[in-house]
Amino acid sequence: MTNHTPNNGWVETAPRPVVTHDQGLRVKPQWWRGTLAIVALVVLFFVLSTILSLAGVFFDVATGQYTFDEWAENPLRLTPAVMLANNLALGAMWPVSMLLQWLLFGVRPGNLSSVTGRFRWRWMGRLALVIVPVWLIYVAISFIGTPPDELQFTASTISMLVIVLLTTPLQSAGEEYGARGLIQRSVGSWFGHPTAAFVSATFISSFVFMLAHAASDPWLLAYYFIFGVSMALAARGTGGLEAPVLIHATNNVLLFIPTALLDQTDQVFEREAGVADAWMLIPMAIVLAAGLFSVWWGRRYGLVTRAPLPRSSYEKHPQSPQAHYPQPQQYSQPWPPQANASQPGYPQSWPQSSPPFSQGSGESAPPESYPGRPDQRG
Repeated sequence: MTNHTPNNGWVETAPRPVVTHDQGLRVKPQWWRGTLAIVALVVLFFVLSTILSLAGVFFDVATGQYTFDEWAENPLRLTPAVMLANNLALGAMWPVSMLLQWLLFGVRPGNLSSVTGRFRWRWMGRLALVIVPVWLIYVAISFIGTPPDELQFTASTISMLVIVLLTTPLQSAGEEYGARGLIQRSVGSWFGHPTAAFVSATFISSFVFMLAHAASDPWLLAYYFIFGVSMALAARGTGGLEAPVLIHATNNVLLFIPTALLDQTDQVFEREAGVADAWMLIPMAIVLAAGLFSVWWGRRYGLVTRAPLPRSSYEKHPQSPQAHYPQPQQYSQPWPPQANASQPGYPQSWPQSSPPFSQGSGESAPPESYPGRPDQRG
């Protein structure tokens, strides 16, 4: 039964389904929208990455860091300028993903952050009280035995540290908004069943995330895929991207700091076969545990993880309530009639419904006669 009660210009005909974060774009489930969103995200990233990376290379050549010939021999050279370009290109995926969601699905950008339509900073801060200390211990153990005299404090090292601290959180957020945000939700919009949507979206988003890191070592490939799965579990279980962004940013920042101090940043892009081994099982277990812990901690916190399906600007507005009621009758003849009833062609009887009199007069019908009526005068 249709409810005719207005709600900000909308008339609800049925309750909106309650969904998880990964099905938040089910509002417009056409397959081409999700496909176009994923393709557009990948293309825009490569365009931005190419432009910014070339700008970084030109800056390094102009400042005498190396020549074009030296860069051609080692294009993976990671200088502060190239690091900044890489982080900015990835960080730009945050607003780009929001914009694509808005353009292709008509869903407000804030809905990409969480089912509440906003980024929940308080919840992320509460989670950080546990995640950050645990990661500090993990990173400290990883670098136990490193001689202090190998630490570097050159101008390049300081520049790299500043860039890591200021832009790596943006880089991590951009990857999460792209992979666990737009890609995950785009694939999730293709499926009506929640389990099928989550499994398919998690596999595809994690696979794209793995390929984007351009690794050929099987242990690294497994690590990136497990990382993606862990962050997808965290996003679904907490109803938003706060936990994935925090875990991703904490991991990258705390691992980059000692790498920069040891002047080993060039090793970040060394992902060919043979550079990793079974020790990668440890970071896989840690990141998976962090994702599951965030889900448990969110439930203890009373976090909202489901919400009604968001509105889309492409949805058709139902008709306004006035359209369901007949229009008031319009009277073509004045009242009372000025013509004499005895005239030829004048109707001998009036309709049963009488036009209303002024409110509060107490009259319900015209009187049969009254002094001064034209047909009663002598």
